[in-house]
Amino acid sequence: MKYAFTFIFLTALYLSTAAQSRTATVEYQKINRQAVVSEIPFPEKTIRDAIDNKMQQMGYKGKDSKGYTVYKGVRMPELGNDSYDLYFMADRKSRKEKENSNLTLMISKGFDSFIADSTDSKVMDNAKNYLDSIKNIIAAYDLEQQIIAQEDAVKKADKKSTSLIDDGVSLEKKRKNIEQDIADNKKNQTNQLAEIEKQKQILEVLRGKRKS
Repeated sequence: MKYAFTFIFLTALYLSTAAQSRTATVEYQKINRQAVVSEIPFPEKTIRDAIDNKMQQMGYKGKDSKGYTVYKGVRMPELGNDSYDLYFMADRKSRKEKENSNLTLMISKGFDSFIADSTDSKVMDNAKNYLDSIKNIIAAYDLEQQIIAQEDAVKKADKKSTSLIDDGVSLEKKRKNIEQDIADNKKNQTNQLAEIEKQKQILEVLRGKRKS
């Protein structure tokens, strides 16, 4: 419990001190476009899964496009009053930093109408705030995945323990049966030795009846 609290506290501290989201120029379909980029302290798969999980909860399904996952017609008050096509891409920050990723977000009002500071600075500012806040969503998702994985580990450990207990009961029963078999075998050996002596005595009596 203490470890879990420490982990959550350190994660929250890291997120609160992480670099703020910024605008950047990215290439999409051979055209330079303005996007919002943020450094996220999680692997790219965790980020993609967390965003997809959140979007599905909101009723939106993503589609791959040139390395981006696109969610079309998204209505999100955090960004603005219109509906937007959101283009997300998460990639590892560097080869050495497997646990850190860059999250890129491009926003379009439909088709090729991508938003930039020059066309809608308010939405771009909102997008920066949104990416800053999405870090907490990803952290919460990652924690839930860890809890689910740990619950599964507990279930597997419990199942194995139950199996070992059942095996122990079965082995104990076999042990008692073997001990009984050994006891019966010893008794039968004793009885058989007595039978041999009896038969030998009868043999001697019969031999004594031979005529000299």
